[in-house]
Amino acid sequence: MPQMLFGGLSERWLLKEAGDIHWRMLCADLGVPSGQLADREGERLYASFMRIRMESTVPLTRYTENESLAARGALSRFGDKRFFSELTFLGAAGEVRVAMASVFITRSTDNKSLARATPQQIERSRGLSHSVLPPFGQAYQKIKHLALETAEPVRDTVLEVGGATFDWVDHDLDSRSYVVNPYHDLNGANLLYFASYPRIHDVCERMILNERLRRAGHERESAFQVAPVARDVFYYGNADAGDELTFRLRRMERSGADRLRIWSTLVRRRDGVRIADLFTVKALVDPANAVGRLLAGAA
Repeated sequence: MPQMLFGGLSERWLLKEAGDIHWRMLCADLGVPSGQLADREGERLYASFMRIRMESTVPLTRYTENESLAARGALSRFGDKRFFSELTFLGAAGEVRVAMASVFITRSTDNKSLARATPQQIERSRGLSHSVLPPFGQAYQKIKHLALETAEPVRDTVLEVGGATFDWVDHDLDSRSYVVNPYHDLNGANLLYFASYPRIHDVCERMILNERLRRAGHERESAFQVAPVARDVFYYGNADAGDELTFRLRRMERSGADRLRIWSTLVRRRDGVRIADLFTVKALVDPANAVGRLLAGAA
């Protein structure tokens, strides 16, 4: 049951499992337990994901209780700080591919003062080393540049995930506030956990959809009308317990006959720093359901 979420595979569990596999492969490559990772000055190193992408061949609700998932993965790196993994979870219902990119960081004071660092054990690495930044890392740099440095409008498609394309917009359809909860959102290093960013998206997405459904005269719960298919998350920053975040909804619209494409941004309210962009694809459980009708033709 820990792997399940109201009738299907839990995306949060899946990402946590993928993250654990990524870090176990990384520590095995460096020949050191995670608790002993340190930079050349002896400062403790922490895990920080730059980007994660999950794509399933079927909605996660199709994976059923007691279904086995076989996992396999490969690790590589670029330079002495960035590591990449490609993971596949194969089940009877379908296949989930998870790509991850991480970097080592040190923390000076709080979760807003993080700096990249090199592990002292990097010379032990025997895994594949890229001579050129892989496309997964190049795409991260492109989106991060657009998010944090570009003021000019971009009209071309910037990302494709789960069969849906996203172009770049600079306006909000809606917004919500979210306060970082240490019981739900932080990891063992007291950092805002990478798997919590998608959960924060889903909490805020649900509030917006349920409110729109009520205004349209529907009382049904939106969470039961959609199912995750794909997610691409770009991480730029972190947050502390109690920090208020602003969830900014950029896009929420139909994509094809039975999909929704949703783009959201998370911003620390105190200093206005953008900490993530999330590109989400969900399947309509029934394309004719209330959510599907609500968003038909919506911008």
